[in-house]
Amino acid sequence: MNYGMRRLAASAFMACLPLTALFSQSFRSMSVWKDGVMSDYSLVTIDSIDFGAGDTTLVIHSGTKTNSFVLNDIDSITVSVPDIVSTNRKSPNELKAEFSKVSVKITSYKKFDHHNPLMPHKFGADPFGMVDGDRLYVYMTDDHIYNSQTGRPIPDSDYSDCKNVSIISTDDLVNWTDHGAQPIAGRGGGTGPATWANNMWAPCAAHKTIGGKEKYFLYFADNASGIGVVTADSPYGPWRQPSGMNQLISRSTANCGDVTWLFDPAVLIDDDGKAYLYFGGGVPNGKDADPGTARCVQLGSNMTSIVGTPKTINPPYLFEDAGINKVGGKYLYSYCSNWTSNNGPGVANIAYMKSDEPLGPFTYVGTCFDNPGGASWGGGGGNNHHAIVEYKGKYYILYHTRTLKSAMRADNSDITNGMEVRSTCMSEIRVDTVNARIQHLSASSITQEGVKQLKNFDPYQKVPGTTMAWADKITTKYAISGSAYKCTAEMETGSWMCLSRVDFGEGAIGFTARVSGTGLIAVTSNYPGKRGNYITVAEVDSRGYTDITVPLWSVTKGVVSRLFIAAQGNVSIESWSFIKK
Repeated sequence: MNYGMRRLAASAFMACLPLTALFSQSFRSMSVWKDGVMSDYSLVTIDSIDFGAGDTTLVIHSGTKTNSFVLNDIDSITVSVPDIVSTNRKSPNELKAEFSKVSVKITSYKKFDHHNPLMPHKFGADPFGMVDGDRLYVYMTDDHIYNSQTGRPIPDSDYSDCKNVSIISTDDLVNWTDHGAQPIAGRGGGTGPATWANNMWAPCAAHKTIGGKEKYFLYFADNASGIGVVTADSPYGPWRQPSGMNQLISRSTANCGDVTWLFDPAVLIDDDGKAYLYFGGGVPNGKDADPGTARCVQLGSNMTSIVGTPKTINPPYLFEDAGINKVGGKYLYSYCSNWTSNNGPGVANIAYMKSDEPLGPFTYVGTCFDNPGGASWGGGGGNNHHAIVEYKGKYYILYHTRTLKSAMRADNSDITNGMEVRSTCMSEIRVDTVNARIQHLSASSITQEGVKQLKNFDPYQKVPGTTMAWADKITTKYAISGSAYKCTAEMETGSWMCLSRVDFGEGAIGFTARVSGTGLIAVTSNYPGKRGNYITVAEVDSRGYTDITVPLWSVTKGVVSRLFIAAQGNVSIESWSFIKK
């Protein structure tokens, strides 16, 4: 909008100027021309505009400076109206000054540029990877510090309160979306659909087109007493118990009554559409070298039943942890060896066997992965649980360590040395697809730097609020309503999350989010809070979830290596995205 001021009185200018443009956040810039010289004021630099000397003078307040212009001396004023209508009520300078008072710690338990563990804000163990479309989903046992019923610290080596499945996903291997700790077991205080189950341990997942629709199946252990399955219409639930069904595998299943531990399932869907389940573990007295407690069985076409009698696998020095991959037309069954000193797979390492058929017989090949507790950063030894997954042309091994636990113990005395709270990590592993062999990966070769980011992050998509690479003081909250679910990032004053390598391309001009609570959200680059470069600050003031939209304080373009979202007050974020220039 251009106003010729030599012929325009102050009252007329006030009438022409849109009411919203009297507030600095409601226009992008103002240019004042006088005698051919332009004075330019941006959205961020203007605090307020008023008139002085009997409405004959235009006064612009900018920080500590005040510029006055005699209206009759001004050639014209150009007001640039923004493409983004802001939901903020305060000016950018007011918001920046308010957020600058927030104390934000710029370190976290997961260090910047470390990609292990995968999650910076919570634990997760016994990982299994499933690819669906362009995304990798990881399913984990929901390790946690405090009992969900009593609020007291979990006793040492106690998994009885693990009743939920923790699910995360990614399309670049560094920025992960937390889909929440979703209830599965429904007994003993659990609220999940498997009303017969006391626990949800060591999950695995698969998807298959049935009746023209894509269906998802989650297999899990009810402690060591059997294997269950729940289904969903998406890879992250909500999950349902198949009608009239309890355990898929139980002590009454043929050839399973003498299996020490009926747990740790792994699932494979073959090229012909047939599916197979692998499970079992434990060491009967005197049978350390050949426990004989591993089993495999074909699944029915509905994925919730079995075909025939489970067959025995005889892995040398078996302990637990079934894994299965088809490589080069061969079937590779992998497992964790037991704690008996031996000259074969060693103690608590991942070993594997090979077969021409999905149900064996399997022949021992060797080891493929050391116990990650042997890594200098692994947090010490313990049980070794893995999954090998092919994603975007490469093979990766998922495993858990105690690295996050070790980092947190200095700040939380409730975390004892014997408390089993583990964190999922990932490393690339080399697989010979011609000869169907897995190259051994030593503990000294895995790093906290982890895998490389596969691509830049797209900020213009609808981003779940629980997406992050690094974070501090963040929790996630899962809620289900009918057939829909919601997982949100719960933030308090000083909380922040950070995304890696965010590509704004030619530029963004706005930020929008679905939020609830009361406080501020600051979006910055390089560092969180006042130490960072402010991109924008948004006000949040809503009891229920609502959409907010704010303009950026300057056009943000290109790749931002670290993008931070920080909070003041109590704020819940369901989703967010940027608006293109």
